[in-house]
Amino acid sequence: GVLAQSDASPVSLSPGNSHAANGNGDKPTAGLENDISGGVLSRPAPSTDRALVFLEQHQIPSGSLSRVYHLDGNSYRIIVKDLREKTNSKKQVKLALLLGVGGLLIGEQPVFSKERLIETCREYGAYDAPNFASHMKKQRDLFISQGNEWSLTVPAQQRAADAIKDLAA
Repeated sequence: GVLAQSDASPVSLSPGNSHAANGNGDKPTAGLENDISGGVLSRPAPSTDRALVFLEQHQIPSGSLSRVYHLDGNSYRIIVKDLREKTNSKKQVKLALLLGVGGLLIGEQPVFSKERLIETCREYGAYDAPNFASHMKKQRDLFISQGNEWSLTVPAQQRAADAIKDLAA
């Protein structure tokens, strides 16, 4: 009985109605594609509204982003070869800025962990264990300590944006 009823359902629709339904379904999709390719949403990767606002606000082209970061869903890596800094403290600060923006690109917050910064500094040969904490403390205008994490201040986000544009150039 149940099978007969479900078979009867599509028969009651005329072929014209089913085509109209398909046609209606197609139009918004095409319109959406146009909106996406023509607007801000065409930028690859950043998954959050705050990330898109950040990129727009600081006028960072998506091409610049892909020269500095490898974004992969919920994770990212800094892929720049040369940080263009001489001292370990300046490299550490620049990496911290980039990690903060990385947090913004994959999450909603410009936050990174102490462990991640240490690991990234080591990758770049910039980890200076005895002075690591003091380098961060000297940058109170840029980084706010929250337990085992730091977050970027608004001035830090501006500096990070400048660093991304500079590194991608």
